[in-house]
Amino acid sequence: MATTRDLVNKVLRGLRQFGLIIDSGTTSISDEYLLMILQFVNEAKEEIEESGWSWRALRTTVTVTTSASTAEYDLTIAGAADVDTNDRSRLLYEIGGGSESFTRTTSSLPQAFDVTDSSEFRLTEVSQEKMERWHFTDDNETEARPQYFTWYNDGDSIKIKLWPTPSESRTLKFRFHNPQTELLDSDLDTALSIPFRPVWTKALWKANQERGDELGAQGSTLHMAYLDAHGAAAGAEMTPADLTVSMEQ
Repeated sequence: MATTRDLVNKVLRGLRQFGLIIDSGTTSISDEYLLMILQFVNEAKEEIEESGWSWRALRTTVTVTTSASTAEYDLTIAGAADVDTNDRSRLLYEIGGGSESFTRTTSSLPQAFDVTDSSEFRLTEVSQEKMERWHFTDDNETEARPQYFTWYNDGDSIKIKLWPTPSESRTLKFRFHNPQTELLDSDLDTALSIPFRPVWTKALWKANQERGDELGAQGSTLHMAYLDAHGAAAGAEMTPADLTVSMEQ
């Protein structure tokens, strides 16, 4: 899989900056120009991760272990989960034919389940406002099997809140689209999770725009190359069910 070093070098070659190519023995960068290229790589990565397609490599199951008398949980390893979510994580929904997407439709179902025992069931999602109102107006009641949940971004990770408040420990599972954290200048061996060609081609387009078309390839040509790469990568992952859902949205 492509590493941070590979992505930066791809962009440098596209800009014909051959003298700045990073060799395999270099593990970090501090040069201002290279840091700018890495910033373009990260911008491209994040924009592609958040595009309309939920990349399969970023889909993950988050297991949450609840505690008696606690309604709210932080979906981090340091909190109640087995996976670290981040500020760009989004809950996945079952849409048509068993397909998953972070895009909701009128018929979508949240990928959120109580799997504590053999009588597993899907949790019902409600708005954060409704959840808060229920907690404000109930009599601090608890229940062994909470039926409802809401989720929100607290700026660092995802939190969930349950109602009624569980009276015992439960095991919940959620499916999330969980984007990769930012690629760092201090670790050039980090592997990219999503397909690499859309990322470096979009980063190249961004870098070329910053430099100016008169010094390199036409921006429209580079942007078309990115669109082709993105479409091909997403198309390779899509099933007929995904294509049907995309047409319905």
